[in-house]
Amino acid sequence: MSSQDKAKTSYAQVATAYDGYAQTPAGIIEAQLIARALGPGDLTGLHVLDLGGGSGIHARECIDYGAESVDIVDISPEMLKIASNIEESLGREGKIRFFEADVSKPLSEYNHPLREKYDVVMANWIFSHADKRSTLEGMFANIGAYLKPGGIFVGIRDANPFSHEFKRGKYGAHTGWVKEIEGGVKYWAVLHCKPEPVEFEVASLEIIYGGSKELYENAGLTKIVEMSLERSFFGCCACCEDLDPGSYWKAL
Repeated sequence: MSSQDKAKTSYAQVATAYDGYAQTPAGIIEAQLIARALGPGDLTGLHVLDLGGGSGIHARECIDYGAESVDIVDISPEMLKIASNIEESLGREGKIRFFEADVSKPLSEYNHPLREKYDVVMANWIFSHADKRSTLEGMFANIGAYLKPGGIFVGIRDANPFSHEFKRGKYGAHTGWVKEIEGGVKYWAVLHCKPEPVEFEVASLEIIYGGSKELYENAGLTKIVEMSLERSFFGCCACCEDLDPGSYWKAL
């Protein structure tokens, strides 16, 4: 079974509990970092593409920050259904759209009515479901294809899968085991959501958690700023502007 098939199966099982992640310490800090990366938190009139947006946690935040619209693309129909139900409960129509697709494959193949380009592209944690470089390359290809020149890419990724804080569950998440694979590791992640924990297998390749600029540059992304949740924690927020393809990125 491919890593994307595993992700689809996992999120089908945990969909109803996953929104509880937003209330964990990690989820709260993550939301703050994303708001800061977005400018801070001002998306007035902008259009956002949320790759792997799931139940819409960050898509709804973007609407709160003034975004004109958000398109969520996710592999899990169960997660998308939850996002749709929440929007319906809020009485909103047309602000958030929902599309089922594997974000590691060309989105143009799905014939979804996506916009040609977006002011902002988000991709939070999708790299944690890539156990092969080719899968990562497909994800970055979509990021580069749909981000308009001068737009902003924001993503949360693994920074250190061997973190002691992650093993101890300091921020409301922990890892049960770590297994080496070609180019990186796989591990069992547990998010301490309420009323029940969320558990699934994830992957992290060194080309991502090691801080390499290669995949970003290949997608035409430059001027990258990385903001760590904490020096030794497992999460990292990458904020990039699509400026001059081929120029070098700067980590601060």
